Amino acid sequence: RKGEVFMRYLCITGGPLAENCYFLIDEASGEAAVIDPGFVDDRLLAEAAKYKVRHILLTHGHFDHIEGAGRLRALTGAPVTAFRTEAAFAADPGKNGSLLMLKRPITCAVDRLLDDGEQFSVGSIQVCVLHTPGHTAGGCCYVTPEAVFTGDTLMGYSVGRCDLPTGDEAALAKSLQKIAALPGDPAICGGHGPVTRLSEEKRRNPYL
Repeated sequence: RKGEVFMRYLCITGGPLAENCYFLIDEASGEAAVIDPGFVDDRLLAEAAKYKVRHILLTHGHFDHIEGAGRLRALTGAPVTAFRTEAAFAADPGKNGSLLMLKRPITCAVDRLLDDGEQFSVGSIQVCVLHTPGHTAGGCCYVTPEAVFTGDTLMGYSVGRCDLPTGDEAALAKSLQKIAALPGDPAICGGHGPVTRLSEEKRRNPYL
């Protein structure tokens, strides 16, 4: 039907910290965005080959959300995209946790910088950038009509830790209220754990 949007999302979990990587797919055009490719495995590569990947989106710059971004960029030609202030964080192994957790440097170069409230599209799917500092200073969510990709700001009845570089507990509390105020009952697609819904998070998440 004319004007109808056929949106689908797919979650693939992998990497050393069981990180969730998402495909946001416009069925009509075959265009897709890959959100937080913290790893690359056979399943992720097989999915990427099915679609025209136009965006590689980072919710934040921690190593477990960025490690596969460069390889995916090389395969698809899609730009790696993040909130404006998070690019330097993703490029700094001292801040992004890789030296601390893995004892080896992982870095990611960001090609496109986003601002709070900026909108772009994946096929016919409108995506809005919501700056949600707290877990990291440049963390953001990607808001669509049916799902919100929240990274480690909000994830499966929990929230991300604030004791790592650029973390801020007070900022996280404000960011959670921004998410809680979103309209409708979108799926909450967090960086770890199960996919939930906003209504379930409001009911069961003690931080909300």
